[in-house]
Amino acid sequence: MLFFKKQNSIKFSEAGKKYLDYCELEKEMSPASIYEYSKVIRWTVEILGDFEVGKMSEEHIAKLKKEYNRRELKPTTRAHNLSVIREALRFCQDELHIKVMDFEKIKRPKIPKRRVDYLTEEELKKFFDSIGKRSIRDFRFRAFVSVLISTGCRISEALNLKIQDMDWEKKEVTIVGKGNKQRKLYFTDWSLKCIREYIEKRGYEGKFIFVAESKANRWDRNDAQRNFRNYRRKLGLSASFTAHTIRHSFATLLMKKGVSLGHIQVLLGHSDIQTTSKHYLGILSDDEAKQAHEKGMNMDNWV
Repeated sequence: MLFFKKQNSIKFSEAGKKYLDYCELEKEMSPASIYEYSKVIRWTVEILGDFEVGKMSEEHIAKLKKEYNRRELKPTTRAHNLSVIREALRFCQDELHIKVMDFEKIKRPKIPKRRVDYLTEEELKKFFDSIGKRSIRDFRFRAFVSVLISTGCRISEALNLKIQDMDWEKKEVTIVGKGNKQRKLYFTDWSLKCIREYIEKRGYEGKFIFVAESKANRWDRNDAQRNFRNYRRKLGLSASFTAHTIRHSFATLLMKKGVSLGHIQVLLGHSDIQTTSKHYLGILSDDEAKQAHEKGMNMDNWV
């Protein structure tokens, strides 16, 4: 546990650095989250100047909100920025023992309910079948997509898979995912076949399952996403269809097949079941709801 000296006065930029250290070492946030938080700290100093934390007031927050309006930031971005500032102030109060403004007065904008995009099982199969087997890139992308579809993992988790960690008999692998949380990914015979085909086609094993072309290095995330966009364009699919859409589809497909929300939460690696239900499950149609009702409330034997 980190111990911080009591501060009588500290600039926001310095407090921000200490808060980022706290997030990294105590809260064990991912490097990506730390980077996003650091941007908020930097923007705040750019807009308000490097003021003393104890002197932050509601006038400062109003100025920030006006600047967010001027920059036409999305409601989700505004809410995120204000949440970071709130938590930074909470840190200053609890860990640095500085008297700060009542951070509960920092009101975040209401975020409209987001529509969760997903593909049906038939659409996922159509997308996969259209990739083809013309080149090593195709075989790599087929394996990559099969892993995303069958496990519901994040892009980064797929790219970090190592051959030596795979349990081919049990069809599973233990990974360390977002937030440094350990969990298992479960494969299908189909996805394992795609992985083996790709590894055999490239001619060497290497450390990672997905590697850069003609190299043993791990496949770069930006290149993987670029490949995804290229295949998507070739197939004429909407720009809203991303690799992460497959993760949403995985969750929704399981829900349609009667898998419990708790099990889906575990498979996705979420700490909070609300995250699973709010952000990852597509809205089912009335017909699907009716079919579920007929299946679950079958009381013909009552008559």
